[in-house]
Amino acid sequence: MSGPPATELISLSDGEQGVTVRVLRSENFCGGEQDDTLHAEITVSSAFVNGRVDLHLHAHDLDSWAEVLDSVASGRTASWLESGRSPRITLTPADISESECTEVHVHDVTASQVHVTVPVAAPPDWIERHRALLSAVRSRFPLA
Repeated sequence: MSGPPATELISLSDGEQGVTVRVLRSENFCGGEQDDTLHAEITVSSAFVNGRVDLHLHAHDLDSWAEVLDSVASGRTASWLESGRSPRITLTPADISESECTEVHVHDVTASQVHVTVPVAAPPDWIERHRALLSAVRSRFPLA
């Protein structure tokens, strides 16, 4: 029997390449009554490179993701998960990127040390879509 389907937190793809963060399940690491951690995975896909890396997210990481979306909406490059305990994702808005696409930089700082940049021809409403994805993750996986 399989568990409930994964919930996407990040889904930036243009049909040819993309980066996705899927929340697989919530977990209880601290022993309280409520789950406090999300087990998730980052998936990178393109004709050139494909990869996947696990990560664990906490409530403050979701708050930080909301701040990253605000920064990118304001036209600034912003990084998410910079603590060094998990892979890092940096977003560069299309208006200031070298490729003229939204660039998603994934750096596996904890294991392989591989860094990949994926330019994505994202639709104009991608930030609003990602705010809705964040809201859906928070609703489905309430964390302590």
